[in-house]
Amino acid sequence: MTKYTINKIFEKAFPTNIWKIEIDSNKPYVAVETRDVETTLASFFVFDFEGNCLMSPCQADGKEWTLDSIQDGYMILKRFGEQTPVQEGIQIIQILNNEVIFHSYEFVLLDVFNGFIHARHRSISSGESIAIDIHNGEYSTSAERIFDMASNKVQYPVTYQQTPRFLKHEHAVGPLWLSKCGHHFLWCYHKKNKDRFDLCLATSNLNQILDQQVILKDMEKMIPQPYFQLGNQVFFMSFNKREIVSYLV
Repeated sequence: MTKYTINKIFEKAFPTNIWKIEIDSNKPYVAVETRDVETTLASFFVFDFEGNCLMSPCQADGKEWTLDSIQDGYMILKRFGEQTPVQEGIQIIQILNNEVIFHSYEFVLLDVFNGFIHARHRSISSGESIAIDIHNGEYSTSAERIFDMASNKVQYPVTYQQTPRFLKHEHAVGPLWLSKCGHHFLWCYHKKNKDRFDLCLATSNLNQILDQQVILKDMEKMIPQPYFQLGNQVFFMSFNKREIVSYLV
């Protein structure tokens, strides 16, 4: 396997629509929230960058729970409830043990930092806040902590206005996306397939295509944001929002 080729690593299908995807800032983990079309209840899945499932899918006990983030092997959920009879909430789950580290309806999640959740009591609109340790669920006043932002390694492609000479024969339709991968470039674009669309990915240097593949086939419409990237691994979500495909380039 070389950096000149595009190799499929995994393909994951989900029983309901993908609602949200979060990437662990410290470990090669991906958390996915899906929503049942009829009940809108959320289920949460976690897998590694090779597609291995890391925890049994858990289902929320109410539609107000949603995925907020994943950090250092811990999944963080929050519960909406502002201006409704439903209480807000925070939940921290240790992924490998599938163990709830912290669960409370007393606090509102404000933000997630490196190692800590910044929160406040739901009955206090301003004033003193707390810091919840993601690893053990213990909390203290936020004045005792220094909040550092968690690292963000996710890269999104940008649209490129001019089609390079070596891609003109592809007859791409719609936007042309570009991102960097080491010393080479990734190009992503749609091609017409009769009355439908295929999504293609190509690697190149400054002068020529090195490899190219059709990633998603036979789609009814074009995808507005085709992929996100971590290093030399790219992740695509299918048009029907029920499948994630990853490639190493």
